[in-house]
Amino acid sequence: MSDSATRSNVLSFIGGDSKRPARGMAASSDANGERVRPDTWSELWRVVAAHVVELRNAGVIDDAGFSAIARSLLAARQSPAGEANSPRALAERLDRRIESQIPASVSGAATLGLAREEWLATAGRLTWREAALAIMAHALDVSEAVLVLAETHVVTIMPAFTGGRPVQPTTLAHYLGAVIGPLGSARGRLVESFTRLNRCPLGAGMLAGDVLAADRADVAQRLGFGEPVPNTMDALASVEDLIGLLDAVAALVGPMGRFVREVGIWIRTDPSSFVLDEGWTTIPEPAHPALAMSERLDALQIAMATLEDDLDSARRQLRRLGYGPLGAAHDTVIDAAPRLISPCLDALATANALFSTGLVVNRAYLGNRAGRGYTTAADLATFLMTEEQIPPTAARQISVLVLARLKEAGLEVSGITPDMIDSAALLTIGREIKVEIESLGRYLAPRRYIERRQVTGSPAPEMTRAWLADERARLTADRHWLQQTQVGIDSASEALTATIERAADESMDG
Repeated sequence: MSDSATRSNVLSFIGGDSKRPARGMAASSDANGERVRPDTWSELWRVVAAHVVELRNAGVIDDAGFSAIARSLLAARQSPAGEANSPRALAERLDRRIESQIPASVSGAATLGLAREEWLATAGRLTWREAALAIMAHALDVSEAVLVLAETHVVTIMPAFTGGRPVQPTTLAHYLGAVIGPLGSARGRLVESFTRLNRCPLGAGMLAGDVLAADRADVAQRLGFGEPVPNTMDALASVEDLIGLLDAVAALVGPMGRFVREVGIWIRTDPSSFVLDEGWTTIPEPAHPALAMSERLDALQIAMATLEDDLDSARRQLRRLGYGPLGAAHDTVIDAAPRLISPCLDALATANALFSTGLVVNRAYLGNRAGRGYTTAADLATFLMTEEQIPPTAARQISVLVLARLKEAGLEVSGITPDMIDSAALLTIGREIKVEIESLGRYLAPRRYIERRQVTGSPAPEMTRAWLADERARLTADRHWLQQTQVGIDSASEALTATIERAADESMDG
């Protein structure tokens, strides 16, 4: 079945294209089949460019020297980085290219006072900062898709399970709460971890600070950072800011992985409840066209489980690094970005497709299942206490007897009759109750069972709509944060490039 196919009133189809703001990293492959990777060369260039501007502001180099270095910087940026190398090797190559075009009068000035340690530490934060924003953009997409699905199914009733057994009726919107809530919390953790990650190490030197007394706050602002890391040792030695980001990513992936596994269980054990769109199914045996397999869903489960393991491994490895500036470990830290983030973005994009176009919900079937398995039986005692003024202990005893008779007869709760209740009442309180079947239905029918629950956060439609409205506002606020953050970083990058270009133009004019 295609996305545009006509759906019967039995099935509801949730669709829509995802519009994700473009950043420096992406989950998909480009037209040539090459993975889009963080541009370490450009990040290293931005660091040295900001350093050169600070040298000019501090009076270490004059206007003529600044212009000559700016022209060399532009030439180096436009030249290809060459074959893939470690970030440290790229920094050395960039240094040589800049130096190769600088006049002898300012030779060595471009990286004067710029230690490799702070250069790589700053480039690493720039790289992971881009990764964090790319993850946040995808997290917003997935959250939007799940929220739309929930908003569409506020009154779609279904059974909820505990330990594999039906326990109570609920709605699909309410059932999705264990995805929507954690996604919102994970986005909050991403924002919090980004605030700590978005601090600048530049000016820390090799660990004790720059002898040229650079204005670290000014340098941080020039690179779009929120502030400098307050302690220069912490700026070069700590890994906790990055671990905080990895923790947030794990908090994002984990709940979705759990729900994807749950969907897989539903489809395998109860294939009429949820149906996957044809884009999610394959027919491995042409001779058996009725055998449709959900291989894409299985692949997503494996990808998310693998990603969780990789994130755990990365956090452990980071904490095992020796105390002090990271040194050679900077290469590993920077190169870990595409290794971890690319599969993360792929998994999030696939999960987004599942929620937005891949999952078809059989409303009628789920509604029929909602009342089975004695899911509303607990309210029989409530009915007897509320409507018939039976004492609590007696009401529970009557309910137990009625339920035992139902199970013995192989009947569901809908099979309860006034005679069953009267028989149990005679044994318990010595008299018949003569309940009205219509009144009983207001307690035991799954939809009425749900509507009677008016506590905050319950599956009752009005309560669910209020909760979804709060989640929608939360999502809107997070989207605004991402847009504002992107604008601030992009503006800083454009201003830095413009400063270098103006200085280079002055050199050519002269």
